[in-house]
Amino acid sequence: MTTAAPSLPPLAPSGSLPPSGVAPSEPATMAKASRKGGDTWWERVRFEVTDAVTSGSLSERLIRASSAVEAPITTGRRVVVLGTAGGAATSTVTALLAKLLGSIRQEPVMAVDATDLHGRLLKYLGVEETALLSDLMRQYTAQPVRTLPDAVAAAGTSGNRVFAVGRGDVPAAADAPIGLQEWTDVSATLSRFMAVTIVDGGASPFSRHAAALLDSAHAVVLVSPVGADPAKLQEMREDLMGSYPDVQQVHVTVHSRQGHGGALADGVLPFDRHLASAGTLQLGKLGARTRIAATELAGKALMAANGA
Repeated sequence: MTTAAPSLPPLAPSGSLPPSGVAPSEPATMAKASRKGGDTWWERVRFEVTDAVTSGSLSERLIRASSAVEAPITTGRRVVVLGTAGGAATSTVTALLAKLLGSIRQEPVMAVDATDLHGRLLKYLGVEETALLSDLMRQYTAQPVRTLPDAVAAAGTSGNRVFAVGRGDVPAAADAPIGLQEWTDVSATLSRFMAVTIVDGGASPFSRHAAALLDSAHAVVLVSPVGADPAKLQEMREDLMGSYPDVQQVHVTVHSRQGHGGALADGVLPFDRHLASAGTLQLGKLGARTRIAATELAGKALMAANGA
């Protein structure tokens, strides 16, 4: 008996928040339907045929991946996304993880752009309001943070309980790296209210911010472009393990151009037209294979952060 291919759903309803009552809103840009879907017509047909021929193995893979994302975790997990080279798509991966966690788990998630340069994370998440990491850090230092509304007062909203702050003041603040104690205090506060905090750490595990970010992280997702030198990647992973032995590592290779491989391989995020358009991320527009791969990645990152 075959299993029909999954119909990839749009973002789930956000549900109710705690009595403190911050209601996330879906940005207006998310309603725009003009952007291309991740799959072409032919790719959708091929996915359905492949799923039928393999007795629903792709559908089952998505179900297992979703179950891993929903598995119980210790709250307050912190995951840092770092590139192994410039242009490795760390902001894309960070946005995907945040959106999927907020959609599947239905718990508060904070996405943080902590890159050296003015990143694209807030754009990918569809956050239109000003939401600066520097403002959030000053607020946490100057005022008591007792409730979820307090914790997200300086953050933007991305729907489905996903909140975000960025570094729109970069490069003006580029000469002020995030301090170790400063970030330790801020991330500890975030962990009181957020099930998971996902941090875009930028293009290098050895950037000026990385030491502070990794010191308080539970897991790191290393993002590589296609063609990355395996020897250099292994050396980087060993260096990180030596410096941060308690931080669990997950690795993913991102295919950024059409024709980069066709198989749905473990640890690979396939090329996706929707992601390549570099606009606001809409889960419902992801290609089927991208949705499966990204959900598996989210599950692995959570398991790593949970010490599994």
